[in-house]
Amino acid sequence: MKKTIKNGFEISEFTLGTVQLGMDYGINNKSGAPSTAEAFDILKTSLDADITSFDTAGAYGHSEDILGEYFEKSDKTPSIITKVHPKDVSPDLLFDSLVQEVKTSCKRLKLTSIPFLMLHRESYIKKYGDKLMNALLKLKNEGLVANLGVSFSDKDEIRTLCDPNVFDCVQLPLNLFDNKEIDDGTVKYLEECGVAVFVRSIYLQGVFFMEPDALPTHLSSAKEPLQKIREIAKAENMSLSEFALSFIRSADGVTSVVLGCETAAQVKENAKLFTDKSISASSQKSIARICEEIDPIVVRPWEWPKGV
Repeated sequence: MKKTIKNGFEISEFTLGTVQLGMDYGINNKSGAPSTAEAFDILKTSLDADITSFDTAGAYGHSEDILGEYFEKSDKTPSIITKVHPKDVSPDLLFDSLVQEVKTSCKRLKLTSIPFLMLHRESYIKKYGDKLMNALLKLKNEGLVANLGVSFSDKDEIRTLCDPNVFDCVQLPLNLFDNKEIDDGTVKYLEECGVAVFVRSIYLQGVFFMEPDALPTHLSSAKEPLQKIREIAKAENMSLSEFALSFIRSADGVTSVVLGCETAAQVKENAKLFTDKSISASSQKSIARICEEIDPIVVRPWEWPKGV
C-alpha cells in the first residue's frame, strides 16, 4: 500500500475511519457499533492490510478508548488523526482549553502527544481567528501535537481558511456527487502547498449503496443521479464501491482516503479496492455533469434530518 510521510508519521493511502468503532454511524449501517472484540479484530485486520493511519475524534463515542487500548498492546506505531471542538471560552482562555482537550485525547489514546490534531469544524477559524491559530501553533511548539489540521464540511472558503503556514493537513468530503474541489484545482493546490489531503465520505455515508427507490424523502432528488452513476460504473466494469474509490484516488493531490468499516471482512474488501484501475475520460465527464445536477442537501449530511 502506498504511503506518505508527514513530519515523521506514515500515512497510508487507506486511512481507517473509526467512528463506527465507538458509536452507531451511517445512514446505511444496520449492524450498529461492534463489540470490543470485534473492534479489535477490525484493527488487527487493518494492520495486516498495511494500514498505518487511523481517523478518530473525542466526539466519536468510545473510539479513542478502543484505539488506545488496542495499540497499547501492539508493537505497531499508528498515525492517529483525532479532532477537537474548541470550547466556547474567551479567546484568552483558548489555549488552556485546547490543552485540556488534547490531554484528554492523549489519555484515551494512551499517547504522550497527538500525531495529527484537527479542528472538527472550519467555523472555529472564523470564530476565533488569529487567537486560535496562535494557540494551535503553541500546542505544536510545546510538543503536544506533531501535525495540525482542520476538517472541512463547508468547503466554500477552504483556500482562505486553510493557511499552509499553520496547517499540515486537511480533511474534506469528496465523492461522485460532490467534487468541485477536484475540478477547480483546490486539492492539487493544497498538495503543492505541502498540505496532506485526507478525503472522507466517498460513499456519502452509504447513500451510494442504497436502492434508488429506498432513498429517504430528503434525498429523493438523488434517485435519478444515483441510477446514472450505477450505469456508468457498470459500463466501466467496476463495482460501485470500486468505481467511487477509483474516481477519488485518481484525483491529483489526494493523500489518503478515509473509509469506515463495520467488520473485519469489510476492511479486507476495501483494501483490495486500492488498485491502479482508472476511470475513462468520458466517464469522468459524465460524473462532472451529474455533479452539477445534485441538490445541495444531498451532499450536506450535517443538514440531514436527525434520526431519518
